[in-house]
Formats: sequence, C-alpha cells, structure tokens
Amino acid sequence: MEHNSAGETPLTLYYSPKACSLASYIALEESGLDYSAVPIDIRAGANRTPRYLAINPSGGLPTLRVGETCVSESQAILIHAADQALAHHLIPPPGSLARARAHEWMNFISSPVHPAFRSIFRPQLSAGDDPVVIEAVRAQAMVKLGDVLLEINRRLGDAPFALGGFSVVDAYLFVFYLWSFDARIRTALPAGAAYAALAERVWQRPDVRKVVAGDRAARAYDLALEFLIGAEDLP
Repeated sequence: MEHNSAGETPLTLYYSPKACSLASYIALEESGLDYSAVPIDIRAGANRTPRYLAINPSGGLPTLRVGETCVSESQAILIHAADQALAHHLIPPPGSLARARAHEWMNFISSPVHPAFRSIFRPQLSAGDDPVVIEAVRAQAMVKLGDVLLEINRRLGDAPFALGGFSVVDAYLFVFYLWSFDARIRTALPAGAAYAALAERVWQRPDVRKVVAGDRAARAYDLALEFLIGAEDLP
C-alpha cells in the first residue's frame, strides 16, 4: 500500500503481518500521511537478512523509516505518526494531562499486556526447551492475561474509546483484542463487554478495515469471531 507523493519526506513502515505492527499500520492510515507499507515475513527469517538488518540492526518490527532515519518500537511510531498529523487528533497535545493518560495506556499495553501474550505464544523465550517449564510458563501467562484483560475492561468503563475519542491508543488495543481469539489460547478468557465494544467501534472505521485487508493479504489469518460477518466486504 503506497501513498507517497513528491515533495514530502518519504515514510516507509516495515511491518510483520498479524503482529503488533498492525497498530502502527492503522495509525499511519488514519493520519492521512503519505507512506508505504512493506511486509516482512519473520517466519521466513526476512527480518534477519542483511538487507533488513541494514534498516534495523536489531531485526525488530515494526520499523518506520523517515527519510534516512529509522524509528522502531510500536509506541514511538504511534506517537510520531499522531504528532505529524495533529489535525486528525490521534493523540492529545504534549503537556496535557490527556497526553499523560495516552502514555499511561500505551505503557500498560506494551507491558504487561503484550508480555502476557508473548509468554503464551512463545513460552520458550523464558522457559527454554524443557516441556514441563514451557507449560508452566504458558499456564501462568494465561492467568496473567485474564487479569490484564479484565483491567483493560475496567479502565475503559463506559467510555467509547480509551481517551474519549478515537486515538492511536485504540489502534493499539484493537490488535490485542484480535490476539485474544488466537487458537494458541486454549482457555476461555474473561468476558469484557467494554473491550469488545471498543474493538467493534474501531472495526467500523473504514481506514481500519482497509489496513486489516492489506495485513491479511500479506499473511492470511482469521479475524475475531465478532468480525467474521461482513469480512467478505473488505476492500
């Protein structure tokens, strides 16, 4: 997906499909900024090739290339994209209490929410190769994940979006809502009506559907059950 036009600093998002990169992808589309999105297949080791390591020596994703400079880590990319498109109100202004709340949310999402999922999907990172330890790590992560999902639901309360109006925080939350339906999660998770309602509101945004279609074109995957109806209408 390309939006670049002459005379502007070129933006290129390197992303991994069905990953937390999706939040950055959504933020860029919602921002109206000119950008290109390049999928990197981490399952095939494409993030470890000399070509990609020349862009991001850590091999991490997502990475946003801004001209000749690169920015990595989801939260940094989300903030940068939002700050470059102030008219879209994707993040509150610097110095405001609402801005602090945005950082509070994103820090909470990046830790402990993301690590709980990681310990379920890739317990070997903490457990090594011992199958008993792997299952113990995964089981504990399931407990932790249930707790943090309930906390998300509590923090949202009756608000339509995390900060009142749609922001990059909601794009970030949306990714992990989708992950909560991953087949590798073998235990029913706590029901969260507020979180489900937020995800549905995010899903109704045309730019989100457009980006998810691009993400799924790069790597086919199922959507959360609530979103399957109407998925055939994706652009």
